[in-house]
Amino acid sequence: MTSSYLIPAEKLTVEIEVRKSRFICHLAQADNVDSAKAFINDIRQQFSDATHNCWAFQAEVPGSTRSIGCSDDGEPHGTAGRPMLTVLSHSNVGEIVAVVTRYYGGTKLGTGGLARAYSDSVKAALEKLELCEKVDWKFCKLCFDYSLQNNIETILGEQSAQIIHRYFDEKVCFKIRYNMESFVELNRKLGNISQGKLKLSAEVIQKNDLRSK
Repeated sequence: MTSSYLIPAEKLTVEIEVRKSRFICHLAQADNVDSAKAFINDIRQQFSDATHNCWAFQAEVPGSTRSIGCSDDGEPHGTAGRPMLTVLSHSNVGEIVAVVTRYYGGTKLGTGGLARAYSDSVKAALEKLELCEKVDWKFCKLCFDYSLQNNIETILGEQSAQIIHRYFDEKVCFKIRYNMESFVELNRKLGNISQGKLKLSAEVIQKNDLRSK
C-alpha cells in the first residue's frame, strides 16, 4: 500500500510556443474528481477566449487509474487529453490536474504535432513544479497500564508516530497519529510489550475528535 507520495505544492502556469500557437499549461493539486473539475472550470472561465482548454487529471496516488479523466476539448480525438494524461501518469506525482490552454497561431500542427505539443506543454510545467510529500496519516487511541507508558512512548518515537493528546485516568490514554508504513511494526512491538492486548486497530478515530475523551 502506498502511504506517502509526491503531490503539487502550488498552482503553476507555464507557457510554451509551438509554430506560433501558444500552449499555456496550468497545474494544481486535486485530491478528488470534484476538486479537479472545479479547477478545470475555473481555468475555462479565466481563458474563455482560448481556442481550446484541454485537460487531464489523476486525482489519487501516482499511477492509479481509479480517479482519472481527460478531454481533447475540440482538438482531433486523442491528440490532447490522452497525451497529457500519459505524461501525468508517468510523472510519479499524485493528485494532479493539468489544463492546457491553446491559442491558435495560424499554422496547423497535424495530429502528431498536436500530441507532442500538448505533451511538451505538460512536461515543461512539471519540470518547474514545486512538490511536497503527502503522508497517509491514520489516527487512533491507545489505553494502557501506567507501567507501560515509558516503553510505549519509546516505541512510538522509534516509529515516528506522534502523540496528539494524552490524558490520565484509571489508565493512560494516548491519541496518536501514525504513518501506515509503520502499521505492522508498531503493532508487533505494542503486542510484544502488552502480551498481545494492545494494537492500533483497537479504535480508529477521526482527526477532529482528537481532543475529546
